[in-house]
Amino acid sequence: MAKLYTRKRGKTWYYSFEAEATAEGKRKRVEKGGFATEKEAMTAGAKMLASYLSGNVAITSEKLPMYEYLASWLDRKRTEVRPSTLDVYKSNVRRIVPIIGSKTVQQLRPKDVDTMMRQLAAKGYSHGTLSVTLNMLKDALSCAVYPDELIQTNPAHYIKVPRNAPRDLVKRTIVREEKLDELLHAFPFGHKFHIPLMVMYHTGMRVSEVFGLAWDAVDLSACVIHVKRQMLYTPSTGHRMTPPKTPSSVRDILIGAELVSLLKRWKSQQAANEIKHGMTYRLVYEDKDGGVWQMHKQSEPPAGAVRRSIVCTQENGKIAGAPAFRHALQLHDVNPHSLRHTHATLCAENGASAKGLAGRLGHKKASITADLYTHETAAMQLKTLEAFENSSKNAVR
Repeated sequence: MAKLYTRKRGKTWYYSFEAEATAEGKRKRVEKGGFATEKEAMTAGAKMLASYLSGNVAITSEKLPMYEYLASWLDRKRTEVRPSTLDVYKSNVRRIVPIIGSKTVQQLRPKDVDTMMRQLAAKGYSHGTLSVTLNMLKDALSCAVYPDELIQTNPAHYIKVPRNAPRDLVKRTIVREEKLDELLHAFPFGHKFHIPLMVMYHTGMRVSEVFGLAWDAVDLSACVIHVKRQMLYTPSTGHRMTPPKTPSSVRDILIGAELVSLLKRWKSQQAANEIKHGMTYRLVYEDKDGGVWQMHKQSEPPAGAVRRSIVCTQENGKIAGAPAFRHALQLHDVNPHSLRHTHATLCAENGASAKGLAGRLGHKKASITADLYTHETAAMQLKTLEAFENSSKNAVR
């Protein structure tokens, strides 16, 4: 085990310890000075040694390339974040490494990060994507400052996303009556995408919330949907159940008679489908870690797994699947954002308050709802004009 040493140079104290040998057999020495007392040096050295022994990157005399450091940082984050978040981090790293991956952490300067952001913006990445990428890089380099103590300052700290980065690349159109008829013709009752389409249209729920919806969260007597979980999918982990996106996303959504009637009909159809497919019908289970299992009825579920009677399923009981749903909508020039946007806009057009709509959509602030999911339609303009005309007439009188 590495031993910690302290010594005095001039008026300040240093700590040091030997790390593991390199592939060539050379010993790496970790050292840092500038402490006023031996006790301060010993305390800081003990923290760094503990960090090193726990697998964190330690200061070495060798320069550490960014691609190596980011790989180490991802390994560290593996146990700290959700699998879906880790996949986002990996995507960000894949964008970063081709541009600054060969530079060492110690060489990286603010101008390098700024140049990288400008290059990514020139490639057409959206403002939102670049913001996520930059924030992740700032977090990683903050760890390089502390606890890794590879550098003294974060070169990404003051960098901003270029103003010319395109915004709103995700097309949010309003699904009017003609487009809805087109979608219903493509996905009629019984089709695996009919129910998710109609639930999104009638509630404005997020696509992950819709596909994570189970019958225990649907009260057809009280006409309410309790949003309390979502289902996410990543190629590395498959389907997983997690809590909703934010605390404000946990909410109750009142639903109308049309959707209640449709859900009752679909629940009966699911029961008929289960009888039809017999022992080959798929049941869905959630294990203690949120993993989703789709198993034939005769199969033994994992120990401790809980059955989830998922609302949005295929005829044989399998999960309908959000990725396939997105692709199917794209063939009709629509996406799940369009359905959520449509619901919010129709509510706003018909007098829903911003605060009430924010609660329905699961937003913490009403301003978020107004900025993202409602825009000025002809109906809104007409109502605004009518309001002004009425007030003007009263003023003249």
